[in-house]
Amino acid sequence: KNSINGLRLVLKENSFILELIGGAILIPYVIFSDISIIFKLSIIITYILLLAFELFNTAIEKICNKINKNYDEDIKAIKDLSSSAVFIVLFLLIILIIFSFFI
Repeated sequence: KNSINGLRLVLKENSFILELIGGAILIPYVIFSDISIIFKLSIIITYILLLAFELFNTAIEKICNKINKNYDEDIKAIKDLSSSAVFIVLFLLIILIIFSFFI
């Protein structure tokens, strides 16, 4: 029940919605492309990890906003770090997608 409530909350976040829209395009491409099943699984798993990292990022941002609503350098650094984790997974996904064109 709590997990479903968390998903309802994250569906109000623009970045998560954009990632879902991207996945609606990505998943059919991967399924119907002529690449190996291992490569297809790698892309799909990386995409799911991207969504999970976005959930963690959103949770960290909400915790930080609850602690201090005013601008704070330490909280900015915390938010930037969690956002960087999402960026790294997104970068890996983009590399896998680009690489799939050359296979």
